[in-house]
Amino acid sequence: MSPSVEQQPVWGAPADHPPTWSTRTTLAAVGIAAALAAVGGVVVYASTGAGHDGGPGHMGGPPGWGGPGGFQRTVHGENVVSDGEGGFTTELTQTGAVTAATATSVSVRSEDGYSQTYVLDADTRKPPQPLSNGDQVSVRATEKGGAATATAVLPVR
Repeated sequence: MSPSVEQQPVWGAPADHPPTWSTRTTLAAVGIAAALAAVGGVVVYASTGAGHDGGPGHMGGPPGWGGPGGFQRTVHGENVVSDGEGGFTTELTQTGAVTAATATSVSVRSEDGYSQTYVLDADTRKPPQPLSNGDQVSVRATEKGGAATATAVLPVR
């Protein structure tokens, strides 16, 4: 009498019945894919600024300058950030009315009474038309040695 030998499947050989997904597993996978697509669409929309300030290519600004997240417009603020070289930079933001403007500076007064004068240089992003008293603007600037240099002065829409 010879002993019986149990046949073992050969590694890498196709199975007799490949595993299949149940209806429940398929529906769960489709739901997850739809949710990921929706979240991805929202992220792309928010990062391009579409519908907020005229679409891509316009300054969207930091949180608080308004936008897809529904933030209120910042009146004025100051943030200290790392400069990436072991030091720090102070970033300023302000929304308000122009009280004085020249080719090299602009003064802005916010609703809460805060006033600041900003230096304008060749790198400052600003509207093509000259700024006038009473114009509503949003300013983004950096502060060094007590002087605030505007990186952007844009009209409020």
